[in-house]
Amino acid sequence: MIDRRPSMIALCADAADVISSVNFAREHGLPLAVRGGGHSVAGFGTCDGGMVIDLSPMRYVRVDRESLTARVGGGCRWRDFDHATHAFGLATPAGVVSTTGVAGLTLGGGFGYLRAAGASPATI
Repeated sequence: MIDRRPSMIALCADAADVISSVNFAREHGLPLAVRGGGHSVAGFGTCDGGMVIDLSPMRYVRVDRESLTARVGGGCRWRDFDHATHAFGLATPAGVVSTTGVAGLTLGGGFGYLRAAGASPATI
């Protein structure tokens, strides 16, 4: 559905790679797009003639059971998140499609199976 062609793609393994990539794009005046989980139907994860920072290698999830929090990498998808939190007996009310990126759904909105009974996504 999306017909865009970036000049380069930076596969980032960690925050240092992301910082270097952003600096490179800035120094060279390149358009910049960020690909997180890779589920952007609108095509926000790519651009024409610029640089795509691809966070897909950053798919880690670190769960802290005591504080009931999780820290995820920029390329993490809901399947990764659900798999990691389930091991601790935890669940989240967001995310229905397992291939959706955590960052995009968290920042862009969405709802999951554990939403309030009868509630529409607009009321959550």
